[in-house]
Amino acid sequence: MAKFTYDAVVVGAGPAGVSAGLTMARQGLKVIIIERGRFAGAKNLSGGTLYTHALLELLPDLWDRDPPLERPVTEHGFWFLSKGAVTRLTHRSEQLAPVSYTVLRARFDRWFAEQAMEVGALLIGKTTVTDFLRGGRGEVVGITTDRPEGDLYAPIVIVAEGVNNLLTQKLGLAKADLWPEYVALGVKEVIGLSEEEVEKRFGLWGSEEGLAVQIFGDATIGLPGAAFLYTNRKSVSLGVAVILEDLVLHQLRPYEVLERFKNHRLMHPYLQGGKSLEYGAHLIPEWGYDHLPALVGDGVLVAGDAAGFVVSLQGGSNMAMISGKLAGEVAVEAHRQGGFSAEFLAQYRHRLEKSFILQDLKKFRRLTDFLNENPRFVTIYTDFLNEALGRYLAGPGMPMRGVQRDIIRALHKRRSWPGVTRDLLNFARVMLV
Repeated sequence: MAKFTYDAVVVGAGPAGVSAGLTMARQGLKVIIIERGRFAGAKNLSGGTLYTHALLELLPDLWDRDPPLERPVTEHGFWFLSKGAVTRLTHRSEQLAPVSYTVLRARFDRWFAEQAMEVGALLIGKTTVTDFLRGGRGEVVGITTDRPEGDLYAPIVIVAEGVNNLLTQKLGLAKADLWPEYVALGVKEVIGLSEEEVEKRFGLWGSEEGLAVQIFGDATIGLPGAAFLYTNRKSVSLGVAVILEDLVLHQLRPYEVLERFKNHRLMHPYLQGGKSLEYGAHLIPEWGYDHLPALVGDGVLVAGDAAGFVVSLQGGSNMAMISGKLAGEVAVEAHRQGGFSAEFLAQYRHRLEKSFILQDLKKFRRLTDFLNENPRFVTIYTDFLNEALGRYLAGPGMPMRGVQRDIIRALHKRRSWPGVTRDLLNFARVMLV
């Protein structure tokens, strides 16, 4: 039986896996990427934005490659939605170059994988990795797959399998179960509209403008989580993400939460007449810094969602790409120096600590716990914000001192003053410390 040997095996053709494969193949390593889906992007799902800093680190000549990006995000922000009102807080600047673009992942991921294949990486789809091959000391020396004669040998394996990190668990690097309180379930729909309608409904001036917003409050029925809305060239990406534990406790079906949000009377005008083009659901790791798996073993590295590299409210595509790039760089260095032990590969963790990835995860390590323990931030404070602004803006013609008293009473009815003070201090500790 033939023995198939490579310099490196990558498990998963998402942003992390492709970034690792691209980085290694560019340096001359013989790389194979194994993907369970029919093609790269076939089963991948995200809200729909990618950051240019990560793309440009991997592809400095990005703009010469005609990437399949949808719209540059020229307006970012947050909407706070209650049953009958919405407050929009967004930022737009003509002076700043776009830092992110909306994308449709099925198109983008396929294109991104092609960039890795152009420099020599081999991508094999419709193949499931079932286990690891071990050497005499228990080190990883390859993988087994569900294909006949599907064993692949390599001195290093980069695991970028996504949030369902069963292989990472087999390695003993992650705990055996996903915690429902630290995993969100995102449900997304892409709704087709004409280019003209997208621009008219969202106040965009041509195809070189785009909107990306996160929406809190009634969008998730007041549960910890958020909705999102991104404008593509001829469609809108819309979705909700709610902590899995809350969906179970409240006996909610995720598609029901999305349908309710879509039919909110303040959202309906943006979507009416649109045609459903795509629909999907995906788990989102929100484990936080304190619950990350071990990232390194003998002959193996873990990157992307499999490693839990997601920050609530920020997403994880940029972290996936840069972690894949760093894993690829360490693999190249391991080949140069012949060091594939966990001790040598530990420099991957050190590089992550110097990057924004582990620094941001450490900074926001308590964010998921805070939101789970303080649901009032997406309920009573969102409702209060809308009521307060409504009262203030309806104030002319009435004594403003009375309007201000009404606003203060409206807050006090919802939360005591000591409670408000504690909430603000706790929020500041999570976000600023």
